Amino acid sequence: MHLSINKTMQSAIARITFVASMVVLGSCFAQNSPLITVNTANASLSGKLSFTQAQYNEAINWDFAGENGKFQSNPSLPSAGYPCGVPNGNGWKFGISSNENVGVLVAGRGLQLAGAGYDQVYNACTGPNTRKSMPNARIELTDIVVDYYSISQNTWVRAVKQAVSGSAFTEDFINNESTGADYRAEAQEHNSVRSGIGNAAGNAGGTTGRFVQDGSVGYNFHGFAYRFNIRWSDVKAVVVSQAMRCIPHQGTDLSDCNKLGYIANVGIDSWATTTSPFNGFATHGGVSSGRFKPVTTDWQIFTNYTGPKDFVGITPPPVPQF
Repeated sequence: MHLSINKTMQSAIARITFVASMVVLGSCFAQNSPLITVNTANASLSGKLSFTQAQYNEAINWDFAGENGKFQSNPSLPSAGYPCGVPNGNGWKFGISSNENVGVLVAGRGLQLAGAGYDQVYNACTGPNTRKSMPNARIELTDIVVDYYSISQNTWVRAVKQAVSGSAFTEDFINNESTGADYRAEAQEHNSVRSGIGNAAGNAGGTTGRFVQDGSVGYNFHGFAYRFNIRWSDVKAVVVSQAMRCIPHQGTDLSDCNKLGYIANVGIDSWATTTSPFNGFATHGGVSSGRFKPVTTDWQIFTNYTGPKDFVGITPPPVPQF
C-alpha cells in the first residue's frame, strides 16, 4: 500500500514543469517564509497544539499563490528552500502545484472517489553541495488533517485526521525506491522520523549513487495517511494541514536542529477508490503540493490549499487541533 500510494509522486513529477534560471532561484529562496508557531499557552494547558484562526489563515495564504486557474511559480512567494536530491525538471522542487477548480481538475482523470494526504521531509539545499549533516535531529509529526468544502452541504467537512506512516524514499523517486524509515512514537500520540537516514539499521544512510544539480541523491521521508472516500465533483476547496518541529535524536542537544537543515511540505492526491492498485493516471493523480519551509524547534503548522483564490478569506476552514 505504501509503495502504490507513493507512486503518485512520480506522476506528479511528470505533470508539472518549471522553467527558471539558478540566478533567479538564488534570489527567490533567500526570502524567509512566515514561521507560524503554536500558541504555547494553549498547548501547555490542554496538551494539544492550538493555532489561532489568524495564524492558520496566514499559513494558508503564504502557501497559496495562484490565479487564472492554476498556481504559478511566484518569485514574491517562493518556497523557503528546496529539497536536495531532486532534479530541477521537477516543478514541485521549487514551488507549488494546484488548481483553482478542484472538481474539473480531478474529473479529467475519469472516476476518482478517494483521496490521500501526504507529507515530505527533505534535507534543504540552497545551492550545489549544501546538504547538512544532522545525525542528532528528528522531525516530530502530528496527525495530518484534510478538510474540504462541500458544495452540496455548503460547509467545510473533515475528511481525515490521522497519523502518517511512510518510508524513506529516494529523493528523486526514481523507480519508486524506498526502505524502512527511522520512525518512533513520541508523547501526545505524535511520532518522529529522521530524513536522509533510513531505518534503524542505517541501510538508507548513504546515497544512491545518482547525482542531480545540487549534488548526490539521498533519501527523504515521505509519509501519508490512509485513503478516504470523497466525491471530488462536490469539492470546492481542500486544505491539508500538519504540525511539525525538530527535536533531538537523543539527549537534549538541539545543535543539529538549529542548523535548519530540514524542510517539509504537505499535499494531497486523488485516487479511483480507497483500495485501487497503482496503475498510472488510470487510478490516481496529484491534486496539490505545498511549498517547502524550514522545520524549526518550534511547533509550526504546514498547509496546502487548493481552490478559489479568495475563498479562504471569505469562508475560512476550521482550525485543526493536533
